[in-house]
Amino acid sequence: MKKEAAPPLIGMNMSLAGSAAGGNDEALAPLTYIDAVSGAGGIPLCIPPLEDIDIIRTILPLLQGFIFIGGRDYRPQRYGGHPQPEHELLDARRDCFDVVLAGLILEETDLPVLGICGGHQLLAIARGGALIQDIRTQWVPWEGKKKILHAKDERRGRGKTSFLHALSLREGSLVADAMGSTPATGISVNSFHHQAVRPGRTGEGLCASAWSADGIIEALEPAPDSAWLCSGRFLLGVQWHPERMQDQIAQRRLFRSFIEAAARRLP
Repeated sequence: MKKEAAPPLIGMNMSLAGSAAGGNDEALAPLTYIDAVSGAGGIPLCIPPLEDIDIIRTILPLLQGFIFIGGRDYRPQRYGGHPQPEHELLDARRDCFDVVLAGLILEETDLPVLGICGGHQLLAIARGGALIQDIRTQWVPWEGKKKILHAKDERRGRGKTSFLHALSLREGSLVADAMGSTPATGISVNSFHHQAVRPGRTGEGLCASAWSADGIIEALEPAPDSAWLCSGRFLLGVQWHPERMQDQIAQRRLFRSFIEAAARRLP
């Protein structure tokens, strides 16, 4: 009788937060990510921001995929941006760990990767890309289009439906295939971000493949001339939070597509 293959092991970075007891930092991983991975057939392995980055080199060979989660803003000096208030930024320890880790995974492995919200922006930063630091003040919508209130703070007092907006997908793209969608299906996604990947600076080897109605980049994946595309690597960043929309078929399929890519790496 053939032995059933074990579920793929999916690495996941973590947030840092101050502890109420004693003021020591704590490493945290939102359950929504954990449940989305396990619900799609993977085993989540949460990895804290290690001070000794070399330790991660002993962990990566054990994994079949990696998810970069969201969080506060990455430090603007990473991409030539202007200074921001400290309270808007990631803890320096996580910021440093995430950027180095993303570089290692993208450049030294062929692991399937899914970046979500800040994790999507991290993929661009790790490849030399840049961000729009504040959509509300720096972004001019596409001609004839109305600006969307992408940030949660801009929607205070508004109804729940204001958290959703339409998504346009490039036909034949990885994101469209992963979600089982076409540009005409009218998928809507949530929005909890005030920054976005800057058009024209998406990062080496990456290209945009989904947009909001006002032109904000909503997905990144391997560019047509990249080695990643030729190899068929699953490498996708999405600006929204699919783990918070697991009641939607397309969002569940996105995680299943990622997990299936990771499972193909199992012996």
